[in-house]
This record gives sequence, C-alpha cells and structure tokens, in this order.
Amino acid sequence: MAPRRQRSGSGRRVLNEAKKVDNGNKATEDDSPPGKKMRTCQRKGPMAGGKDADRTKDKQDSVKTLLLKGKAPVDPECAAKVGKAHVYCEGDDVYDVMLNQTNLQFNNNKYYLIQLLEDDVQRNFSVWMRWGRVGKTGQHSLVTCSGDLNKAKEIFQKKFLDKTKNNWEDRENFEKIPGKYDMLQMDYAASTQDESKTKEEETLKPESQLDLRVQELLKLICNVQTMEEMMIEMKYDTKRAPLGKLTVAQIKAGYQSLKKIEDCIRAGQHGRALVEACNEFYTRIPHDFGLSIPPVIRTEKELSDKVKLLEALGDIEIALKLVKSERQGLEHPLDQHYRNLHCALRPLDHESNEFKVISQYLQSTHAPTHKDYTMTLLDVFEVEKEGEKEAFREDLPNRMLLWHGSRLSNWVGILSHGLRVAPPEAPITGYMFGKGIYFADMSSKSANYCFASRLKNTGLLLLSEVALGQCNELLEANPKAEGLLQGKHSTKGMGKMAPSPAHFITLNGSTVPLGPASDTGILNPEGYTLNYNEFIVYSPNQVRMRYLLKIQFNFLQLW
Repeated sequence: MAPRRQRSGSGRRVLNEAKKVDNGNKATEDDSPPGKKMRTCQRKGPMAGGKDADRTKDKQDSVKTLLLKGKAPVDPECAAKVGKAHVYCEGDDVYDVMLNQTNLQFNNNKYYLIQLLEDDVQRNFSVWMRWGRVGKTGQHSLVTCSGDLNKAKEIFQKKFLDKTKNNWEDRENFEKIPGKYDMLQMDYAASTQDESKTKEEETLKPESQLDLRVQELLKLICNVQTMEEMMIEMKYDTKRAPLGKLTVAQIKAGYQSLKKIEDCIRAGQHGRALVEACNEFYTRIPHDFGLSIPPVIRTEKELSDKVKLLEALGDIEIALKLVKSERQGLEHPLDQHYRNLHCALRPLDHESNEFKVISQYLQSTHAPTHKDYTMTLLDVFEVEKEGEKEAFREDLPNRMLLWHGSRLSNWVGILSHGLRVAPPEAPITGYMFGKGIYFADMSSKSANYCFASRLKNTGLLLLSEVALGQCNELLEANPKAEGLLQGKHSTKGMGKMAPSPAHFITLNGSTVPLGPASDTGILNPEGYTLNYNEFIVYSPNQVRMRYLLKIQFNFLQLW
C-alpha cells in the first residue's frame, strides 16, 4: 500500500489538537465521577493525578483472570471488589455496560465501563466506573452506597444517560447520539467457563474416545488463545469487547457501517462523510490502535480487510459458544466439542489411495509464484458434514474437487455451519466476483489464506466437491458477477496458468485437476489478467466438504 500523503493545513491542525486533547490516559471530556447528587455516598479510589497516577499507565502486558459470578465478570481492575463482589442482576437486567466512542478528527478512541456491584457477603452496593483510551487501563472511580440499592441504581443510570443521552430502561431501543458514546451489545447468555475450576476437577475428566489425530485437530481449532491473538493482530480490541460476548446484532451493525464507508469510497467522498462513517465503525467494533490516530478507511483494500475481520469475528463467536458449552459429565470436553460440530472427521491411512492422490494434488498444484514456503502434508481427514450430502446439487454436472483455505480461528465455524455466503448487510467490496464461496485449483493459492507464519506454521486446507455446472467465464474481476450468470451456475475467473486437463483424474465421482500448472494462453486485453483460476458458487448447496488437510508450512529464507 502506498504511503499516505501528508495533508497540509487542516491535517496538521487536527493532529496538534489531538495531542492536546488525548495523551492516552487523561480523560478527553467531563469523565469525572458523578457530582452533587451523590454526596450521600462515599467515594473510594484514586482520583486523576497524585500518588495514584501511575495506576493509569498501560498494563497491556499484564494478564488478568476474569472470575465469573453470575452473568458478567467484575472488572479485574477493580481490586477492591474482585473475588468479593458480583455484578448486580435483576432477572435479565445485567447492570454492566461497556460504552465506546471513536472520533478520528480529535484522535479519540475511548471507552467507558460502568458496573453496579453487590458484595457477596452482605447487601452492600457500589458503582464502579473506569474510562480512558482503548488499550489503556485509564482512570477509575468506586462509589460505595452501603445498603442503598436505589442510590446505586440512580448513580449507574445517571452516568449512562450522561454518556449516551439514552435512558437505561430504554436501552433495548438504543439510539446513537452524535458526540456521545455508543453501547456495545453484549451476549450475556453466552456461557463462560468459570476460571476457578480446580486442578482436581481437571484430573477427573474422562478419557477421550476420539482418535488421537482428531483430538489434536480439535485442540488446534478450539484454541481460544489462538483466536484472541488473531483478532489482536487485526487490531480488534478483545478487552473492551471480549470474544464470545459480542452479539450478532453488533457484528451486523459493523457491516452496516462498512457499507456506508463503501458508499463514500465509490462516490469519491473522502471528507467528513467518510470520517463519520469510520467513526461509526470503530465505535461499533472496538479497535486498539494504542496512541496512534485510528486510520481513515480510504481504499477498497483497507475496506476488504475490515470485512474479513467481521467474517472472522462471526466465526469466532460461533466457535466460542461451542467451546464454552462444555459441561462436567461423563464425556471428555474434546468429545463434546466434536459432537457439537455435527461433522464426522475420519483420519485417512497414509498408505491409502485417497491419501496418495490428495498428497499429489497438494504438491503438484503449488503455484510457481508462491516460492516463500513449501508444504508438508501431516494428516488428511475425510469430512462428512451432517445434512450436506442430502442438500448437495448432484443434478449439476462438472463436479470438481477444489481448494479452500482459511485461518485456524475460522474452522469451528466452517465445520459446524459449512461454507457460507457473506450476509446481505456486508459491502460487496472485497469480493472480486461478488458474494459467493471461493475455490481454487492451485493449492498454494488457497493456502495463502491460512495466514500461517514461521512461528505458527500449522494450517488447514479444505477440499470440497463443488458442483460448478455451467461456468460463466470472466477475464477480470467483477463484484456483480452473480447477476451476470444468466442461467449458468457458477463463475470462473480465468487465470494465466492452470492444471492441464491432460492430467485430470477422477476420485469418488469428482474431477481432480492434478498439476503441474501450464500456460493457458489466457490474456485480458482490457487490463490485468489473473495469475490463476478462481471458481465461485453462490449457493451452499453446490458445495460438499470432503477432505480436511493438516499442513505444515516450511518458510524459506529469501535473503
């Protein structure tokens, strides 16, 4: 991506004002604790500055355990109440709220947390508030109200109204007010494991009945730490909006904001309208940029990256609900996870014909331009997804075994729900041939989407039987490709290199386009020509997952 040009005049003025307004720790508005109406309550905890100023320093490297009691954990920064109190609930009303606000013009990217706490031992109530820049511990206030629940509610509700201009009791119909905080919608029904499980309980787990190779695969795709690390790499803020707690509605709202950004980019509007759309997106989907100014999303590539973030976030939400639904009982947690996938995974014998054909397909279609790594095939699992065989369009001809790659964090979502088309609210930008399910006949083209690295060099590749039917062949990308089918069943983006039909074989009724790749003679006279073929279908019933490959990526030194 080309470096962004430095704007003169107003750009520098905004930067200078941002430095005055926000240094990462200081509040950027009247974020003081509640005022006169709360004098009957006793305020504890440090105020800004003074001996306790160091409490506002960045604690990003410290790892804190969330101790869950009830529906929401007490903020781990509330040292006076962690382990001694719980978040107050009345039926489905959880007195816990995370507010978020991003304003690019003034380098604001901040949060405001409010919790009404009840002591475990006796009915003493307090209101905990913490605010600051995203990624920073910020400032805090603990207001104690003894046994006066109504006073605690009044403080909580007044602060919520002050920050959002919405009434707490009307939050189901929350409306974002310009210049005020937005409310992150949290899923309190998502069960979260109690981190206080004893070692004794862990030792009482029954033995898994699964094949060891399947166990290792499940450990790989159900690793919550891997999911969090991946989202942090994509700048998502897992502290303000913990994975597994963001609602489907909140993710949908993120897509809607990206749609506004797409409209601005396509209309050439790079001024206030675009900035406001970006503010809305970062407010709805919290990002951690440290002290840096949150970047304006200006290009289709940047927009596409954010679409991928929301796709990954959706898959992770599915994964965490599955992973955290385990219950103590006669079944090992991995066996529970496996059962909840509703997807049979059978390891193939390395000496079987299927394994050998798949291994040959993997190595012979490694594209010549993807030279920075080689791939070692560790295992192959035959996949039988519940309901896919019955729904599959076997009536369509031209069935091919094709590649699909994805990040490790996405595989629980894929195996449990199948490969899916992007939702209607997602912007079409970022999908070269429209909102469909994408496949390749070159293994490394799909392997690039595993986003493996030298430190994390294990990835997964999927081989699916794809009912292509009659392909609409295109020489260049067209996001409106689905509308061009005119009775055809799929889109094929034509590449300069592809496996030769002379090497094609059949495996279980599907064509396997073995390599090596050769020159196709394809040339786009109007502009850029794709290096390799892309195959796109627009309905999940044209896809049947058949094999999942566990791959070791061997990265080469290029210097």
